[in-house]
Amino acid sequence: MHRYMNFLDTTLHFDLDGEAEKSFEPVARFFRHTIADEPANEPAFHIRFVPYDPAEQPPAGRPAVIRQSTAPEFTFHALLSRHGDRLVYANEHTRLDVPVDTAVDQRFEVGITDGSVCQLMDFIRDLIIRTEETRGTVVLHASGVHRDGRAYAIAGPKGAGKTTTLLSVLSRPGWRYFTGDKLFCRIAEDGGITATPWRDLPYVGAGTLREHPELVDWVRANTGLDPAELPAREKLLLDADAFEAWLGSAFGPEPLQLAGILLPEVRPGEPFAVEPVTEEPARWMELNRIVDRSIDTTFFGWQHYLVPDYAAFYATLSAMRPHLEGLAMLRLTGVLDVDLDAALAQAS
Repeated sequence: MHRYMNFLDTTLHFDLDGEAEKSFEPVARFFRHTIADEPANEPAFHIRFVPYDPAEQPPAGRPAVIRQSTAPEFTFHALLSRHGDRLVYANEHTRLDVPVDTAVDQRFEVGITDGSVCQLMDFIRDLIIRTEETRGTVVLHASGVHRDGRAYAIAGPKGAGKTTTLLSVLSRPGWRYFTGDKLFCRIAEDGGITATPWRDLPYVGAGTLREHPELVDWVRANTGLDPAELPAREKLLLDADAFEAWLGSAFGPEPLQLAGILLPEVRPGEPFAVEPVTEEPARWMELNRIVDRSIDTTFFGWQHYLVPDYAAFYATLSAMRPHLEGLAMLRLTGVLDVDLDAALAQAS
């Protein structure tokens, strides 16, 4: 079966072996907003998915880190071996056969099992990000909300309170879920910045979950874990469809105008406060702090074939600077009970 993933200007061609369809189904469901029967562009990469039995093709080679993450579900180690102009990364769930140089060979083959889901989502995401960066798209590491065609990014380091802020804003009337992790930004033809959301698997701290009894009940029923018994900072990976259903706000892939950036910093016990970031150098610094540069993961050793040409990327990033003047940029501190309408009015 042939399917295509179309995201912005990047198209991936999926050639799916019939015996691999069951293992791939959760991935197809997750990315259903961008998967189609026809390509929107010339495919950047061709990926064949086949069934994988590690007993028949045991992993071999030297140890390699595919990704080291604070989320155990997204920490992937493998054994690496070279076969001519191909490299094979294999572990107990997935066998990834990649070209040494995608400038001359854009074909991948991925052996998959039912345990490959998170690894496949990560692999596909990286192909999209690296290709879009080469073409000049700037990716922000941020969640986001939207209303009336205007999107607001929520950004900050781990533990800053991004998810708490997201859920608090969405508890107010009119606000909708936009993205949980990434915004793909470009300069709009008529001025301003457009942001395209990326669907993400929600990764939510137990402390945040405990503030929402209905979500705690869902976690107990569907994972067998009880957030009430976990440390507040321990995070759980949630099903995206179930999380969005609980929010009452399904994911939509359409790009919107970026209208603001929220910078939360949770301070337990302190009253909620809003501080506009008004000085131009400070606004530029804050934007650069949330750019999701691929250097963060490219050089672990498995994405050598995906290192972007940063010329267009940095040209777009530089071009974004004068457009920051039109964005609301708010530092939110204290207990993050966020009425975004009131915060925007206070800052205006």
